[in-house]
Amino acid sequence: MIRNIKLAQIFIVGSAFIQALHHFFIEPLESFYPFLFLFLIGFLPAWGIHRIQEQYTKLAFVLCSVYVVSISYFFVTYPIVQAAYFFLPVSALLLNDKRLYYVSSIGGLISYLLLSNEPLKDYLAFISIYVIFCSLLFMAQRIVYQSVAEKEAIQQGVKAFSLAVEAKDVYTQGHSKRVALYAMILAKHGQFKNIEWEELELTALIHDIGKISTPDAVLLKNGKLTQEEYEIMKKHPVDGMMLAKSFGYSDRVLTGILHHHERYDGLGYPHRLKGKDIPIYSRILAVADSFDAMTSNRAYRQGMTPWEAKKEIENQSGKMYDPFIVEVFMRAYYDMLLICEDHSENIWMGNSSHKEIASGLNGGKNS
Repeated sequence: MIRNIKLAQIFIVGSAFIQALHHFFIEPLESFYPFLFLFLIGFLPAWGIHRIQEQYTKLAFVLCSVYVVSISYFFVTYPIVQAAYFFLPVSALLLNDKRLYYVSSIGGLISYLLLSNEPLKDYLAFISIYVIFCSLLFMAQRIVYQSVAEKEAIQQGVKAFSLAVEAKDVYTQGHSKRVALYAMILAKHGQFKNIEWEELELTALIHDIGKISTPDAVLLKNGKLTQEEYEIMKKHPVDGMMLAKSFGYSDRVLTGILHHHERYDGLGYPHRLKGKDIPIYSRILAVADSFDAMTSNRAYRQGMTPWEAKKEIENQSGKMYDPFIVEVFMRAYYDMLLICEDHSENIWMGNSSHKEIASGLNGGKNS
């Protein structure tokens, strides 16, 4: 919102500054300096209130903008100056506050009614155009923000849907959240230029959403899967991608979900992609997902220590995982270890992660 206030300020001040230059160099005013003085002091109240009572900054800015436009209209008889009134609702729109939008729009209209000495025909024409413009702008604003609110609601619903899948199995509860945290840590250490952080986080949070269609007999089986059951489980990336597609997510989110079980050597699924053909989100998720899976207990096996999982990921560099992502993982390991400690109730290592961080000795093998 601070950025929007800055944009609104630049919008009003910039347009007024251009107007002042026009009337200094091109069409000089007889009372140019009084006009310039009254124009400039118009922004002082907003500046002062911002320093004293910051919560009223937006209101002060709107009122000062109405004042500045009114001063311009009073001093400048050039007809085009009427266009400055249309800047008021546009700038107020950036503040995302319905009440301030009303103040700006109605304040501009009242100013024009009080100051105008236009012929009746032009007077009525301006009022009708101004009212129609403000009404259409307000309707557009409502549509845009409603669309944004609906999109956010859908995202929250999908995330909740994904968490509901995990809730079926005590061993996987919190998995997607941890994978998202790991993925963000990897992205931070890797300083990737071709990813969107929020998009990557969303992909990680819902990467297993396709498991909602996996039969409970397979998903919750207390033991290793048969080959037939494994083939059923392998469908969840495709199912997840199709489900996410129905919610209108971007192609990068969809491909990130679809290919998060591909292997760097081309032996993964569902499309056996190889190397850099695997989307970057999927390559990051492959490491983040594996690290959490390996350090979590399952009904049929005990979880590894973080150090053991680290060595396994290192050993699989160039096979299961992108070598560069593995290098990033090695640098990010101790940050990721802190997440493991928060998850320690499901990891047999107890407090070994704290010991490992504190000492950094003995190769991390304090278990």
